[in-house]
Amino acid sequence: MNAAEQSVAAKRLAAEHGFPLSGIALVAEDGLSPGSDAYAKWLGAGHHGPLDYMHYTREKRVNLRARFEWARSVLAVAAFYDAEERGTPGIDLEPHVARYARGRDYHRVFAKRLKLLEEALRNAGVCSRTWHYTDTGPLLERAWAEAAGLGWVGKNACLIHPRLGSFMLLAEIVMDSTPAPDKPEPFHCGTCTRCLDACPTHAFTAPGVLDARKCLVTWNIEEQGRTPPEYWEKQGAWAAGCDICQTVCPFNAPSRVASPDLELAQKLPWQEMSLADAITLTPDRFDQAFTASALRRTTLKGLRLGAITAAGNVKSQTCVAALRECLRDPDEDIRVRAQWALEQFGTTRPCPSGTAPGSSSSTS
Repeated sequence: MNAAEQSVAAKRLAAEHGFPLSGIALVAEDGLSPGSDAYAKWLGAGHHGPLDYMHYTREKRVNLRARFEWARSVLAVAAFYDAEERGTPGIDLEPHVARYARGRDYHRVFAKRLKLLEEALRNAGVCSRTWHYTDTGPLLERAWAEAAGLGWVGKNACLIHPRLGSFMLLAEIVMDSTPAPDKPEPFHCGTCTRCLDACPTHAFTAPGVLDARKCLVTWNIEEQGRTPPEYWEKQGAWAAGCDICQTVCPFNAPSRVASPDLELAQKLPWQEMSLADAITLTPDRFDQAFTASALRRTTLKGLRLGAITAAGNVKSQTCVAALRECLRDPDEDIRVRAQWALEQFGTTRPCPSGTAPGSSSSTS
């Protein structure tokens, strides 16, 4: 099997194993990953913020051969998630959750597919050694996907396909062979700045450069709801994640968005949950409703904090009772956030100094 045949076979097998979008990039002789210089500058500027793992895995991220000296190519693959609007804001939880986190946990779904795909690649003679990643490993996913021709990294720092948009999830298989590589996609953003202008926290320091310290996703998912107070109002309707920089993108117009992966789009119990229910969520209910959900990453407390913040910002009348119940919660963070949320309605006085939220003087 020559290089061209290896490339065709790899992409055919990727499609057969649930990845409709795929491409190949070769590993440089020195092992340096595409985008390694930009990543080093990003870290040097402190843009990773509280995401310390981005720093201490730097060597492995910028040089693929730091871990795999046999690495010669990367098969980058992608599948699309459900991008439809769901539910009623202020009543249902679902419209307050970023689209990529709504369906089944893609880490689990992809891990099963990637193991089978690796075996198929080896059996077909495309390669003899492999290793897969999906989101959690030390690898510059978007840079490799861009190098493999899956799209370009836009001004919103997301990978964008010219015909299918950016509502996609990425994964990679490192291989020890050198199939024919794909051509990178040109940059198509042009003069458009919709994503930069729409970001409520102004998290982009330059086109394509995201300061994670200002990104809502950093706080309401990665940091489990520990959003700094100065961003509570700016968090808007988002309980978990944020889709703003993608939904305003012209390449995500309804006529362009790809059909979702059916397994990723399977409904989960929590999608029937109200925003008020999320605010007073119990450990047992969290375990039952979020068993197969990527939202487990937020933790129970993080999801409650996010739901409280969203309810206050949209002034959800259906959540008032739940917010007032939180004023008696044993967790101080929950009490403080609920007090703040109620104050957004304009009907609740701030707690006097030294008065615990939940006392008679802290409610209207």
